[in-house]
Amino acid sequence: MGHWGWLIAIYLFLGGLGAGAYLSSFAAEKGFLGKITNLNRVGYYVSAPLVAIGALLLITDLGQGLKKPWLIINMFLNYTSVMTWGIYILTGFIFVAFIKSYFVWKKRQAPAALSYVGAILALSTAAYTGMLLSVIEGVPFWNSYLMPIIFVISALSTGLSLTSLLAHLFEQNTVHDTRVSKVHLWLVSAELIVVAAFFAFIYAGNQGAAMLSANLLLTESLAIPFWLLFVIVGLIAPLIYYVVGKGKSQNILLLSDGAVMVGGMTLRYLVVFAALPVWNGLLS
Repeated sequence: MGHWGWLIAIYLFLGGLGAGAYLSSFAAEKGFLGKITNLNRVGYYVSAPLVAIGALLLITDLGQGLKKPWLIINMFLNYTSVMTWGIYILTGFIFVAFIKSYFVWKKRQAPAALSYVGAILALSTAAYTGMLLSVIEGVPFWNSYLMPIIFVISALSTGLSLTSLLAHLFEQNTVHDTRVSKVHLWLVSAELIVVAAFFAFIYAGNQGAAMLSANLLLTESLAIPFWLLFVIVGLIAPLIYYVVGKGKSQNILLLSDGAVMVGGMTLRYLVVFAALPVWNGLLS
């Protein structure tokens, strides 16, 4: 797909990962992940840096920031562009998340409104990573209302995994409420269902370029990373653990969290590199 390559795939991953990490600590802070959890701090610390790095990659790649810096200004002024809306969402989230992390670091109670605004911006950031692709009509594979939904679910799942891993490494209490595994079970299950629906709609719609992209993933050149890294490692293996192995082994839990993150990065890579554009009705 032209110049959209690794930088965009990494941005999509980091943007969702940072947003999901914020929402994970927010959920833990509000008691949504149970009473026994240590996830209510580390997600806040990493959320803003991750999204900031991702946004820098996005601006550099799409706006040619290093070669033509004036294009960055135009990205902030084109108010009819989804990309411009996204830049404001990312900027707002990074700003609010940094302030929230400062309060957490100082062990001070942040204003409730600040935390909730951050959560709204985090959810918007996660959705935007998928919406950025879904509005591009020239790429039928991306042009689906399910794309932002897939990316939001994946962001929540990978963000929860990252927060769990970091909490295990840097927090004293490493015991999690069983609700954490239940939430992750719901997220991985939902992602599997929505991804299946995504491919079903593509084949039902009989769109040439979209079907060719889907074929690349399911049966052709990108099939190995799709089935092995995304489906088996990133979804099926963690799903099995969350169903039958929860609470039995901390090491396997950490491996499952790592696997979810591998699947999340693989998803972004596959979505970007499987895209086939259509110009003037002809496959480019």
